[in-house]
Amino acid sequence: MSKIIETKINPTLSNNIESVKKKRKKVNVKPYVYLLPAVILLGIWMYRPLLTTFQLAFYQWSLVPGTTPVPVGWENFLRLFANKDFGISIYNTIFYTIGLLPFSIVIPILLAVATHNMKGRMKNVYRALFFIPLILAPVSVGAIWRWLFHPSNGLVNITLLDLGIIDQNIAFFSDPIFAKWLILFITGWKMIGFSTIMFSSALTGINRDYYEAVSLDGASRFQTFKDITLPLLSPMIMFMITMSILFSSQWTFAYIDILTSGGPFGTSTNIYYEMYKHGFTNLDVGLSSAAAILFFIVFSLITLGLNQMTKKFAFNDN
Repeated sequence: MSKIIETKINPTLSNNIESVKKKRKKVNVKPYVYLLPAVILLGIWMYRPLLTTFQLAFYQWSLVPGTTPVPVGWENFLRLFANKDFGISIYNTIFYTIGLLPFSIVIPILLAVATHNMKGRMKNVYRALFFIPLILAPVSVGAIWRWLFHPSNGLVNITLLDLGIIDQNIAFFSDPIFAKWLILFITGWKMIGFSTIMFSSALTGINRDYYEAVSLDGASRFQTFKDITLPLLSPMIMFMITMSILFSSQWTFAYIDILTSGGPFGTSTNIYYEMYKHGFTNLDVGLSSAAAILFFIVFSLITLGLNQMTKKFAFNDN
């Protein structure tokens, strides 16, 4: 009797197993269909220009319609390293990258922690005030700062003269020292709001039980900040360090172009502005593409290094 039951059950079991296997073999196409428009757009607007840039780095082309790119091999890279402005742009890129870190990490963390425990609407009011500079157009921001530091009738010069700090007007954006530091300050002032919002959102995700536990142990505010807040903010800190390093040249580009045009004598330029100048001012697409490739390779290596540092130093509360 048992043998008869087994023979009746086993075929149904085997059929069920086979049907499950067939279902597993079937590929669900829907997710790929939904992703297809985004993949196509990325291919058209990102990866295709990237491949074209790699190709043009080995050609000489003036960007003039009707002209044909001429292959020159590694000549563009040799000309790039021989260009005196290239070394200055590398130095300034490092200067802006390091100089923006306090504006994107240190100050925003302090502002986010200071406003985190506020009650009522004041928290949102302060966060909105910090965020407003970010949503302003770079052209309008540049025009405002140019007026403030105007060499003859700027508010800063007038104030300094009235206070007796200076004897004559200063052309801030024509001075090699002032121009570079002002671009750094303006870019940092604009980016504080974005970083503050990011750190504020990270603070809201921290479990309040940790703070209650250390308060029962009698920990001071500084100890709580050092032992609880900073370690739990470490993933966001590493993320913002990565963002700041990778995009510092892009953030400063607009103000270099509007306020100094890379001057005076190339002292305020960076690698982004040099690529723009070679490609669209000097109409030397090959040299601009060669600079873009070097920029891409160097920052790709930096990104890989920062990802490894994030895995090693970031503390995730799981």
